[in-house]
Parts: sequence; structure tokens; C-alpha cells
Amino acid sequence: MTTTTLLLTGATGGLGRATSLEAARRGARLILLGRKPETLMQLADEVAAAGHHEPLLHAIDLSGAQAEDYAQLAELIAAHAGRLDGLLHLAADAGAPAPLAHVDPTVWNRLLRVNLTAPFLLTRACLGLLKSSAGKVVFIGDACEAAYLGAYGVAKAGLARQAAQWAEEQPGIHVELFTAPPMPTPLRARLFPGEGPAAGLTPVMDVARALVDRLMQEGAGV
Repeated sequence: MTTTTLLLTGATGGLGRATSLEAARRGARLILLGRKPETLMQLADEVAAAGHHEPLLHAIDLSGAQAEDYAQLAELIAAHAGRLDGLLHLAADAGAPAPLAHVDPTVWNRLLRVNLTAPFLLTRACLGLLKSSAGKVVFIGDACEAAYLGAYGVAKAGLARQAAQWAEEQPGIHVELFTAPPMPTPLRARLFPGEGPAAGLTPVMDVARALVDRLMQEGAGV
């Protein structure tokens, strides 16, 4: 039986870590992307210590990475993993809540690159690998339409359209926009600092299980 190989961005974040551990528990071979090498290594040690496949690690700053960086990553995946069955775009950057009129242009550009441009460039670079395995791509949406979310809210709206276009244009792979329910993550705490712990938020691990279901079950795509 072929081992499912999954690529996760934002692997060391709140949802990223939970999803990585759940996917490893179910037997997936992981390729973990994150900004800090030391944090990636800690997560890899945790996966290996539990007796699962040792993950492949790749440190990358999505706010500054260029198309050639993603192309090089795809080449490394082909060389060291040989296949790619699923791509999960978990990386996100929210910045601080602010009205659009007060958003610094530098922050605007960074958030658009992390939340909108990076998923496009990485999906594009990995398209050949994904087609070869009839793989799956899952983008993470956000249904919150509140004001004062700055570039984060704008980028998430654009990401939903991007996911739809990939699905329409690439029938050889499964593409899905998964809109996660509100969860107690550091990202949400930055967006809604006044929200209390009893806000009826969905446990992160519940969402992680749902994501792994989509990536590892047959026919789970769009």
C-alpha cells in the first residue's frame, strides 16, 4: 500500500501542529513547512518519538519567498519523496486589527503575500506532482466578514476565489476550500483580543481531524 505524502504549510502553528500530529498518527508521510527551523525540528522530533514516519522539513519565509523558491521546493519533493498526494495551505498571518485607512502598506503587502500569493505560487509549483497522483489541495477559508480585519480579510476573500478557479481549471486534482470554525488559536487571539475563553470555540484537534479526513479519504475533494 502506497504511503500518503502530504505537504503542510504553517506546520508549527496552532492548527498546523495539531493537523501534522493527526496526519502522522494515521500513517501519512509529512513534508512540513514553517518559518523557524528550530520549531520545525521540535515538531519533527515529536512525530518521530511517537513512532511515525520521520517528516521532511523545509524552512521558508512565505512573506519573502519568490516563484523560484517554490520551484526549487517542488524539485526537492520530487527527489526526496517521489510523490505528493496532498497540499494543505495552513500558513496565515493576520497582523493587528486595523481599519483599512490605517493599514501600513508594508503590512498590507506582507499579509497579501502570506495569505494569498504564497498559496498560488506553491500550488502552481507543485501542480505537476499533484496531477501525477490525482492529489488534493485544501485552502483554509475564513467566513468572518467583520470590519477592521485589514489585509487579512481581503486576502481571505481573494483566497476563496483562487480556490474556486483552481477547482474549475484543474479537473485532474481535487481542490477544496475548507472554512474552519472559530478556534482558540494564537491567530484568532490577535484578531479578537477581547474574546473570552468561553466563547464557544471549536477545539483545534476537532478541526485537525476534519482536515485530515479530507486529505486522506478517497474522493474527499471538490
